[in-house]
Amino acid sequence: MFSFPFTRSALRGIGRTVATSAVLALTACSSTPVTPSPSATNSAAAPVVQRELPHRAALLAVAKTEWDFFDRQQIDMRSEVLNAPRLGLLEDEGEAVQRIGLYWQAVGKNYTGADTQQAWSAAFISYLMQTAGVSPDDFLVSDVHFNYLSFLKARQSLPAPLFVLRPAASEPIAPGDLICAPRDSNQAATLDDIRPGLPGHCDLVYEIHPEQGWAGVIGGNVFNSVSESLIPIEAHARLLPLARRPWFVVVKNLMP
Repeated sequence: MFSFPFTRSALRGIGRTVATSAVLALTACSSTPVTPSPSATNSAAAPVVQRELPHRAALLAVAKTEWDFFDRQQIDMRSEVLNAPRLGLLEDEGEAVQRIGLYWQAVGKNYTGADTQQAWSAAFISYLMQTAGVSPDDFLVSDVHFNYLSFLKARQSLPAPLFVLRPAASEPIAPGDLICAPRDSNQAATLDDIRPGLPGHCDLVYEIHPEQGWAGVIGGNVFNSVSESLIPIEAHARLLPLARRPWFVVVKNLMP
C-alpha cells in the first residue's frame, strides 16, 4: 500500500522533500485477540523451571536485518516538511515482493509486496516478534496493531508479562520498545481507549539520542518500505508531540 499519494515516478523523484500534507497509510484490518493463559508451573515437589526469554538484542537484530534488506530508507519527521534523507527498496520492487510475503505469513495471510492495497505494518511487527523468538503466550501476531495492543493490555495483568503498556506522555522510551499512534477515524488517546480492530500504527524503537533530541524508529509500510523514521524526543527520552504521529502509548519491552 502506498503511504503517500505519489505516482511511482514521482516517488523516486521527490529527492529529499515531500509535502506536509502527505499521509502515511497504515494497517486497518480486524481480527479477534485471544486471552493469554498464565505460564504453567511444576508441582511443589519439583523444581521450578524458568522459561527461556527472548532477548531484546535479538529483536533489534531482526529489525536491523529487515531495514538493511530494504536499503535503510529514512524518513525525517522532525520538521513540518517531511524529509527523506535516504530512499530504499520499495514494497513491489524486486526481492521486496517475496520478503513482504514472509511478513504476511507470520499472520497467516498469503499476500506479498505486490498486493500494494494491503497495509502490512502490523504484519511486519508481528514478523519481528516471531523471528526473535517471542512466544505466542507473550505476543499475539496480527495484521492489526490494536489487536495485539489489546492482547498485551490484557496480558500485563497476568504473571510475568514480557510487555507492559505505559502512557507516551510520561514514559521514556528505550531501544526495543514499541510506540503506537491511532490513525484515520480512531481517536484513541489513553490506554483505556485501546480495543481490537481500531486502525493505528506502531514502530519499534531502534536508537535514541536524547542529547541530540531525536530517536530512530523502524516500521513497515512506512513510505512503501521498511523505514527508519526520525522523530523528536526530549532530554529524558520522552516522546514529543508529533501531529502526523500522535503517539499515545509506549509498549515497554521487559526482555533481558
